[in-house]
Amino acid sequence: MQKLPSPLPVTFGLTSEMCELLVAFEGANSLTDLASITRRDVSVVSRQLQRIAPIAPVLEKQQGRWRLSPLGRKISHWTQEAAATQRRILQKQTVLRIASTREFAARKLAPGLADLIAGESQLSVSVISSEEGVERVLLDGRADLGFDCGSPLDPSVRFKTVCDEAFVIVAAPAFLKRHRVRAPNAFIALPHLQYQRASASRLLQLSYDVPNIFASFNDIAGIRAAAVAGLGWAVLPAYAVRDEIRDRRLRALPGWTIRNERFGVWWMRDRADLTSWVARASAWLVKQVLA
Repeated sequence: MQKLPSPLPVTFGLTSEMCELLVAFEGANSLTDLASITRRDVSVVSRQLQRIAPIAPVLEKQQGRWRLSPLGRKISHWTQEAAATQRRILQKQTVLRIASTREFAARKLAPGLADLIAGESQLSVSVISSEEGVERVLLDGRADLGFDCGSPLDPSVRFKTVCDEAFVIVAAPAFLKRHRVRAPNAFIALPHLQYQRASASRLLQLSYDVPNIFASFNDIAGIRAAAVAGLGWAVLPAYAVRDEIRDRRLRALPGWTIRNERFGVWWMRDRADLTSWVARASAWLVKQVLA
């Protein structure tokens, strides 16, 4: 019987160390920054880049300085994805990593975790909160699933719209009394507390920008606290101010048609292993009151 040839050893055009250096270089502004990130001398990292350059066109010089080429950026992103995949494989305990905004995580996800993972006695959950949205967290390989509104920009991220997220105009009773707000549109020119991810102009379908922005926040909790303190009016998710309206620390201002956001489940397109969890997360999200 003819002996089959032994499989060739796996080899890479660039070593893992080279790939990791490209990832660090993408996040650095200079060789000095790269040396600081990698904890090496500038001369050492400079020589390392010089050794990589002839192997593959992942680096190019612009005005005498090294820069990542388009191919270099692709290799950097591939390295990050490969590292994330390896981390998932090496995990000894089954962990479901869920990303969402801080507000949704605090007011909906955390209290509802037992229902979401019911029956999974060996499962541990890691919740990643980000006010910049879940897309970057998923792309960086730091989460398996995400709950967020809107839709992703990157085609490698999939999403399933599940429910509406309602918004409401709110202000403290003392603020309304101080400014003698009576008519439905009388507050527009007053000090406004802006939510950076969902502007009042867009949600209220205005043809102009809100003129008097007192402060801008990327965090709902910060806006809510400022509104309760009487610093201005805001447009916030209804679920995020339901308790404050009930306790009369805030008042909802009627008379406006406010555009709803669409809330759903997000995940990476190549994660076919998450099919059952996407269905389960969607069923759980339907039961959350966001309107």
